[in-house]
Amino acid sequence: MNIDYIEVFIKVAEFQSINHASSLLNISTPALSKRIKHIENYFGCDLFYRTSRGIFLTDKGKIVLKKLTEIKSHLEKLKIQITDPINIQLRIGLLPSFSLYKLDNFHKNVLSENSIVKIENNTQILLKHLHNGDIDVLIGDISSTTANHLFTKPLYIEKYMIAFSNDNVLSKLDCINTSHLKEYKVFLLSPPCDTLTFVRKNFSELQLDIEHKPNLESLFASVKTNQGVTIIPQSLTTRLDSMDINYRPLEGYDRAIGLLAYKEELIDNVFKSLGKYGISSFETT
Repeated sequence: MNIDYIEVFIKVAEFQSINHASSLLNISTPALSKRIKHIENYFGCDLFYRTSRGIFLTDKGKIVLKKLTEIKSHLEKLKIQITDPINIQLRIGLLPSFSLYKLDNFHKNVLSENSIVKIENNTQILLKHLHNGDIDVLIGDISSTTANHLFTKPLYIEKYMIAFSNDNVLSKLDCINTSHLKEYKVFLLSPPCDTLTFVRKNFSELQLDIEHKPNLESLFASVKTNQGVTIIPQSLTTRLDSMDINYRPLEGYDRAIGLLAYKEELIDNVFKSLGKYGISSFETT
C-alpha cells in the first residue's frame, strides 16, 4: 500500500465524506475513491460502509484507523528525530489569541519565512495534532496539560478576565472574584475550549449557570446585551475595545502561554525566532 494513502484513509474517516476529504487533500473525488478501494483491497475487506449521509468506518475499519494513525505518528516523530531542526520547515500550531491579536509581528515575519501554520481555537485540539504528527510545535496554554513526556518553554503569563456589558454593576468594581460569578449566567464556548477546561478544573464546586455558545461572535453578543458574563484570557480583550463591552481581571487566576513539543531542539528553534523579533518572553499588560 502506498504510504501516502495513510493520510487519505485518516481524512476520509475523520470527515466521513469523500467530497470533503478530496477538497481538503486537493485530490479529485474519483481518484480519492479509487485510493480508498485500493486500501480495502490491500486489507481484503470493507473498511467503510456508504450511506446517503456519508461514509463511515466498519468495525474492521476502526481497527485499521487506530493502527494507521499510530503509524503516521511514529513516522512524523522519526522524521523530526533524524532531521536537522535548523533546516526543516516547521509546522507550528497556534491559538488565535496568540497568532492574530498579540503577536502580529511574529505572524507576519517568522511564520511567513520558514513555517507552516495551523490555527485552532483551543490547546486540546493542538495537542491532538501534535500527538498525531500533524504539527511539530504548538504555542498554547501550557498550564492546561500535565503531560510529562513533552518539552515546554513558557512565553508569558496572562490574566483571566470577566467581560460584561457597560450597564452591568460589575463595572463599579476594580477586580472580580469567584463569588460574583454565581450571580450571573456565564457564557462559554462549546467544548473543547481552554476556558471551559479551566472553569471545570477550578470552579466545579460553584455550580455556575453555564450556557455554551458556538463562537465568539454569539458569545460577545449575549454579553453585550447584558444577558450574562463571560470568562476570557486577557489577550482576547482586544476584541472588546470597540464593542462597548467592559472587563475586569478575575482575582487570583491566570494562565501560562508557551511552547510545547516532543523534541527540545524544535522548541529552541522557535524560541530563537521569537527572540529575533524581540518577543521571546513577555507578560501581557
